[in-house]
Order: sequence, then structure tokens, then C-alpha cells
Amino acid sequence: MNNTLIHLSSSPYSSLACKEGLDLALVLATFEQPVDLCLSGAALALLYDNQAPNKTDGKQLHKLLDGLEFYDIENIYVEKNSELMRAGNIWSGTKALDSDDWHALFSQYQHVFRF
Repeated sequence: MNNTLIHLSSSPYSSLACKEGLDLALVLATFEQPVDLCLSGAALALLYDNQAPNKTDGKQLHKLLDGLEFYDIENIYVEKNSELMRAGNIWSGTKALDSDDWHALFSQYQHVFRF
């Protein structure tokens, strides 16, 4: 059983929730705790390439994605049937799960945090 899953479902630009979820993942990984991410809903906007938020939107959280591998965060899941997967211009480090695997994902972890 894997240790921690962080489920990001909030917009990366409407609140601090998405940033806080990513921060938690980085802290856990810094202390060598196994952590995986999954994204759904408004958090899928984090995966789009060529983002250019303005100052009121906050930092470009998209830039953090490429650094996740340095923290040994290698599993970033999205649901295969999401509109994002059909859009094309997304960050390539995700693993798409079919609907059954997506729903089973949450029972495979000791801890699940949702932001």
C-alpha cells in the first residue's frame, strides 16, 4: 500500500489550495515520504503548457511540475476521460487512468489529502 496521495481539485489561480497541496507534496518528499499526486476538476488547468498568469493570479505553479522528479514524485495521475486529455497541449508527465482505475486509486493509499 502506498503512503500518501494528494488530490488537487482546486484552480491553481483562484485560491492558495492548489499551491498548498503542491507544497505538502514537496515537504513530504523532502523527508523521503512516498507521495503521489492526482489532478481533477479545476486543478487540471495546472497542466496546460504556455501559461502566462498575471500578478493577481499568483505564481506560475506550472513551473513546479518539471521539478517534481528531483523530489522523486513520479506518479501524477489524471482521469483518461477528462476534457484535458483531448485538448492536447498539456504537460507530458501525467499518467492517464481509465475510470475504473481512477476510482480504485483512492483506496490504495494510507493517507489521502484533497486540496
